[in-house]
Amino acid sequence: MNKKAEIKNRIDLINRGEVPEGYKKVHGQIIPKKWNSYIFKDIFKERIEKTNNIDNYPLYSLTIDNGVVPKTEQYERSFLITKDGDSYKIVKENDFVMNPMNLRFGAIARYKGGKDCSVSGYYNILSIINKFDNYYMETFLKSQRMINYYNSMATGSLIEKQRVHYSQFEEFNFCFPDIVEQEKITEILKKCDKVIELKEKLICEEIKKNINCGRKVLKKLKGDTVEIGEILDYEQPTKYIVKNQYKNKQNEEDIPVLTANKAFIKSYTNEKFGIYDNLPVIIFDDFTVENKYVTFPFKVQSSAMKILKPKNPNINLLFVYKSMQLLKFKANDHKRYYLSEYQYMPINLPDIETQNRTVEILSKIDRKIELLQQELEQYKQLKKSLSQLLLTGIVRTVEVDCEN
Repeated sequence: MNKKAEIKNRIDLINRGEVPEGYKKVHGQIIPKKWNSYIFKDIFKERIEKTNNIDNYPLYSLTIDNGVVPKTEQYERSFLITKDGDSYKIVKENDFVMNPMNLRFGAIARYKGGKDCSVSGYYNILSIINKFDNYYMETFLKSQRMINYYNSMATGSLIEKQRVHYSQFEEFNFCFPDIVEQEKITEILKKCDKVIELKEKLICEEIKKNINCGRKVLKKLKGDTVEIGEILDYEQPTKYIVKNQYKNKQNEEDIPVLTANKAFIKSYTNEKFGIYDNLPVIIFDDFTVENKYVTFPFKVQSSAMKILKPKNPNINLLFVYKSMQLLKFKANDHKRYYLSEYQYMPINLPDIETQNRTVEILSKIDRKIELLQQELEQYKQLKKSLSQLLLTGIVRTVEVDCEN
């Protein structure tokens, strides 16, 4: 039996609840025989060191998508916990920061900065006290398997307020390989990260080329100078805000939950009410001024945005969106910008025929970026699948061909 057939046979056995050769069953899990069971309190120790000195300990925040980041950066506000009184918790390099309220969405991350920082006193700060690889453990804690587990363990009378308390977290019991195997898994997954990083860099370069090309095309057009608010109507998104959501798509009928920032599709829901379907539209983040062009039905994460539509049929919304991407607007303050400033930003608006032709030209340029983004997503899904197989021991490191 070749390697691929052997792995497939092993997966089939485990899916049927049967124990393959070289494996054992512990706490309902089928794992390699040499793996051992650990309670989290034997792996982690909670760090409770407090400070008010944010000059020596810069203030950071925990975000689901970007980890532990300076609070001055733009971030997803719906997952931000502001300061608790006048006291912050100190975080050291390789500490884990956990938000108990949003752990079920994946709100846990390792701090990778070299200088000690501080975060909200609401967060739990964890340091590894046993022989565990930092990267391995971060990958494990943020895996889909663990997110599903957090959701099953979360408590609270209201779904939107359910949380995993630290007293629960420290009693979690899972099986892990020894440190040597963890480091091998880390090495494999870091190689995946490197490929993904290179693909992302290539996409950024293509986007820069696209912006420069778009700027040249739009500058040549003859038209009227108009303010965005003169040609676009806006709608508040309150009646489209999601109530019950989950991180990953579970059914084809699930509706995406959007934000206007980099994450874009934040989660999914099976709710059948309050779905926006008068398309296409631009969703506009009122605080960061980031925006997205949307062509599919959706719900929204929060009320911190505007939904923008053309005021008349002589406006090609995609043309306006392309023009908005070239505007130089700085959102330095924490305030709502659309009504106070952004709607007065000027763009050049030619006749509708010219708008349509220009969109066709720019869309062809976009196609190359779309193909690269699809390829990037395939690599991310490959890493996700490989992580799951390695973290559960279904596939062993000796069976992974890192060169392919």
